[in-house]
Amino acid sequence: MRYSHVALVLIMALFIYLSYSVASLPGSDGLPGGNGYISDEVWYVTSARNILHDFFGVSANSPYYTTTKTCLTNESKVVKEYVNIDAVTVEGDVTCYIRRGFPYPDKEGILSYYNLEHPPLAKYVIAAVEAVRDEPIFWRLPSMALGAATLLLVFLTARKLAGELWALAATALMLFDNTFRAMLGIAMLDVYLGFFTALLAYLHLSGRLLGTGAALGLAASVKYSGAFPVFGLAYLYARRSFRELAAVLLMAMSTFLLVNMPIAGHLGVERWIHEIVSALSWHTTSRPPGPTASTPLDWLFMQNSFAIYINPDVYASGTPAYLVALAYALYKRDDVSALYLSTYGGYWLVYLAGNHTLYSFYTAQFSPLAHILVAGLFASLSRR
Repeated sequence: MRYSHVALVLIMALFIYLSYSVASLPGSDGLPGGNGYISDEVWYVTSARNILHDFFGVSANSPYYTTTKTCLTNESKVVKEYVNIDAVTVEGDVTCYIRRGFPYPDKEGILSYYNLEHPPLAKYVIAAVEAVRDEPIFWRLPSMALGAATLLLVFLTARKLAGELWALAATALMLFDNTFRAMLGIAMLDVYLGFFTALLAYLHLSGRLLGTGAALGLAASVKYSGAFPVFGLAYLYARRSFRELAAVLLMAMSTFLLVNMPIAGHLGVERWIHEIVSALSWHTTSRPPGPTASTPLDWLFMQNSFAIYINPDVYASGTPAYLVALAYALYKRDDVSALYLSTYGGYWLVYLAGNHTLYSFYTAQFSPLAHILVAGLFASLSRR
């Protein structure tokens, strides 16, 4: 094994270790006095559990049941009571239950929440983990695995453009990206988005048309912002062959529809389309005041960062690599530059469309592209 491969394994291991330090934080609003949810896990983990039960007819693997008091037996031990939910969570035998699984956060309507403002792919993955074991550290394992895989993709893609040394250097720099590192330790959607965006870049540079389209469809199946690279792909392929562009777009749409079939089948096609239209409207509208919002310009200068956890403080504060990559992309204007400008620019489109409640953790999507560009910059400077 070459030194670069050993170094890459060490970087990935260190990244996972640092992310595990976030994943092992106690969280809140779960078990009283015990583990709970971190940040927006309250929405994604619970909606995944609801999808698992209601759409696939499978209960989470857990000793806990959320039920009504009329379903309790002498063997039921109440572990959590709620203010905003007409239910209790118990251990032990029950005569009936609403959900089996880790105690819910105390949020109104959470027992029937599916998070339909986002597509379902990442929630399928979380639900599959919950079917094996519904506990906080297990929810976060896919994020850590995909994060490590993203580092590998950054290295492999950057190596095509800049050589092994600078690819390794750029991959190591991702250790200093506070946002991406933190996202690996949380069961949120953005690390999934970053992985599929990195996969798209790798497959595109490898000349794999259908793979590029599939990666685009998978990214869009995590969040609608996963479709932002389409602008860059349209620009690149339209200059080469409209047939290739059509192949990429057709594959992306087919993949998106395939992923969404269980949702459309359960809701009905008409309601599913209505939910997509409503989601697009929701994504282009500002929301009420809450967590610290930021603009895409703030992300470049590490301003107004989203607080993921307090005491110890974990902020999605990003890295200067975003700004460096943007400047280099405007100068270089190669394929990865087009993908980066397209993805970053997509958030400006959302902002200009009227949604001013954007958050700094969104940068996890384009962080891999930024670091691939940084590797190209290093190589260019070394040649000079």
